[in-house]
Amino acid sequence: MGDETEPVAFACCHVGAGTEAGSGAGYVKFAAVRPGEEAVRDFEELLAACLEFAASQGASRLVAGVNTARQEAYETLLQSGFRTAVLGVAMHRPNEAGFSRPGIYVLDDWR
Repeated sequence: MGDETEPVAFACCHVGAGTEAGSGAGYVKFAAVRPGEEAVRDFEELLAACLEFAASQGASRLVAGVNTARQEAYETLLQSGFRTAVLGVAMHRPNEAGFSRPGIYVLDDWR
């Protein structure tokens, strides 16, 4: 078991004009949660923190990308009110799951 002071989640967010988010928006460039029993709770808390940060900076919406193979992360986004705006296809060679698989709580947007 790790030390309670060790980070369990990380997010890099952009907010507002002059960033990848654009005017009036927040954008989660990358976010990840340490795997384990508390991953879903930690992911929900991280998502809430991203939303709170964006709102504190004047953003009226938050954009985040996720590979739907990360099923739990995708479902958590849907349950939190997120909706698909852009649909993409990720092709890997060899065709192996890597970090895009169930049980992995990672947000990334390959714009």
